[in-house]
Amino acid sequence: MDYISVKEAASKWGVSEVIARKYCRQKRIPGAKHNNGTWLIPEDAEKPKPMVSKRPKAVISPLAKKLIRQKTKKNYHGFYDYIQINFTYSSCRMASNRLTRDQVESIFRKGKVCELFEPTKVSDMVEAMNHCVCIDYIIDHLTEPLSHKFIMQLHYLLMFGTVDHRKRQVTPGVYREAGSVRRNRSMPPAEKIGDMLKKLIQSYESRKGSDLEEILAFHVQFEQIVPFDDGNGRVGRLIMFKECVRHGVTPFIIDDKRRSQYLDGLAKWATNPLILAKVVAEAQGRFARQLRREDLRDAPQARFRNYGSSEGESDIEEADDDENE
Repeated sequence: MDYISVKEAASKWGVSEVIARKYCRQKRIPGAKHNNGTWLIPEDAEKPKPMVSKRPKAVISPLAKKLIRQKTKKNYHGFYDYIQINFTYSSCRMASNRLTRDQVESIFRKGKVCELFEPTKVSDMVEAMNHCVCIDYIIDHLTEPLSHKFIMQLHYLLMFGTVDHRKRQVTPGVYREAGSVRRNRSMPPAEKIGDMLKKLIQSYESRKGSDLEEILAFHVQFEQIVPFDDGNGRVGRLIMFKECVRHGVTPFIIDDKRRSQYLDGLAKWATNPLILAKVVAEAQGRFARQLRREDLRDAPQARFRNYGSSEGESDIEEADDDENE
């Protein structure tokens, strides 16, 4: 059998010598042999066919495509705009932010706040702006698996430049420490946070697919770990939104009027998960109506699963609430 050099084979196949050597190392050329630091390739060897990836391609929902497209085009009058304003207003309001919805809209669209009739905390404005940045970040990573790095970066973007950050009462992207001052509540020791969060993420991502109940269970456990000095609720709700879009579950925005039921649902999840389920189902109903307005649910690929639908259970009755409340 006659042999040719890597250089000759690369020229014959129209590839670089680096690629030709890679073919040899991957044992994709029958009869190729390594001799004294040089690869020898059979003269009649054919160029290897492209390798087909065994990893399934990520399925991108119509909602994800729309959000990515509108964000890229800076479309401030579509569904991207709706989520930025309503999600930021509602989630920050849950964290005692006193900005109005109109003020949040002005911050997002114009980068300024108008018509301040009462003293407003600087931190409220900074945190609202940061939350908008976080929404952009999750849109950029909608189809990616949940990871420790993603969560840490999300917290960093949310808390960077806030008054609490300047006062060193919170460190963006860093776990709470043993000496952190928190409200009286039961929470794991600071030294266990890393291992607990790592195990939680691994357990969640080990599933082939996630339904809403698994996403909520992750959220509850995340909030029980209390990984950060501040911003745990907002980070947790951002993660829930991302994971719902990623797994084809109807997303939802929990408004401030249901804050007490939401917190009660988190506290009693282990014994009565229907408390949180009802809050989420109502929020899904409001979001679904907005989806219909955007004509997303009319597309065959845009079918989302509401709470309980994956188990064949009947959906909890939707409330006829105004989605802008």
